Amino acid sequence: MKKEALAGILDQAVLYLLYAIAFFLPISKGIIETCSILAILFYFTKKILKRQSLPDTFLSPVIYVYLIVCLYSVFLSCNPAISARTFFNKLLQNAAFFLVVADTLNTDKRLKNFLYILFCSSALLGIDGIYQYFTLKDFIRNRRSIFTERIYATFPTPNDFGCYLSCVMPFVASVMFFKAGKVLKACLTGLFILLLACLALTISRGAWLAFLASMVFLCVFIKQIRLVFLFFLIAVLAGRSFFPDFVKDRLDNLFVFFDINKLQDVGSQDRKMIWQAGWRMFLTRPLIGLGIGTFMFNFDHFISAGYIYTASYAHNCYLQMASEIGISGLVSFLLILVFVFIRGIKALCGVQKTFIWYVLAATLASLLGYCVQMAVDTNFYSLDLGLLFWLLLGLVAATVKELRIMKG
Repeated sequence: MKKEALAGILDQAVLYLLYAIAFFLPISKGIIETCSILAILFYFTKKILKRQSLPDTFLSPVIYVYLIVCLYSVFLSCNPAISARTFFNKLLQNAAFFLVVADTLNTDKRLKNFLYILFCSSALLGIDGIYQYFTLKDFIRNRRSIFTERIYATFPTPNDFGCYLSCVMPFVASVMFFKAGKVLKACLTGLFILLLACLALTISRGAWLAFLASMVFLCVFIKQIRLVFLFFLIAVLAGRSFFPDFVKDRLDNLFVFFDINKLQDVGSQDRKMIWQAGWRMFLTRPLIGLGIGTFMFNFDHFISAGYIYTASYAHNCYLQMASEIGISGLVSFLLILVFVFIRGIKALCGVQKTFIWYVLAATLASLLGYCVQMAVDTNFYSLDLGLLFWLLLGLVAATVKELRIMKG
């Protein structure tokens, strides 16, 4: 009985730590790292006390394959020390966090509480972003803005802030069209408009593409969103002439990332040089890569002589994976995404549209947008946004399981 009571206390502790992560995710890397470590420790202690095995999610086999490939790369790495730290201190921790989320956020009540806390945090960030736009300083960290035309709130860059916004907004939109009362729907509508304004002011093309991808996905499954999204697109096109020149230029070159011949601005030219270095790095050991976590270690050996900045991430997470863990590692990672979307979409079909259904639709949309931005940014390799990826995977696993149980 004592063990059962202690296990119950640990379960509640894990739950509240996840709530804390939902709130502090965009605010403090130190807090969310501490909370994630404690959540993992309490979760596995609870499992040992109850003599339970790890949860058998549909994603577990492919995630284990990915972990094995990454572990193999540690032994073949050009710098085993860096690779070992990356694998054990980051990747293995994130994979364990996935299990915690998948096995803890497994009821309507827990999911609702988690999302409402996430919405409160995003509202605070949205207000901070608007405040920063007018004062060139955010009020949460009290930092002066280093950009005059772009906002980033508590994040280090506008692209990171844009990634966070594009991941939260599908949840706001999805819950908004669930059976919400008038007051809640009005609050969510206001929050969505606030976050949309901040997303526009980040002037992050990668985040804009992520938002478009996620909303198109939601439009496929939630009919009410289609008309709203159509009006949004019409408003953007009709109001283009009123936008600042910098915003208009970004809109005109929205897809410039994918045409190397049109990379004209400084940021795009910088990406071009980094991508060329990453490609040369990949070709060195295309099958197994140079070792997980070693991209920045090897950067100076592959970048062009005219590059004036310090070592950088690849600004294309898939290219960085290919250079670090080779084709085998990249394929094993992509296999996770294939399983996510195939099983997730199947779970959405042929079942009643409950709250969990809407959460799953939003999670898949958010994950799709995240994966789009991964092609042009560094989000997967940052502490907070990297944790967000595994959080989304955990939500998919939890909601798919619940929908399967409801389907019988």
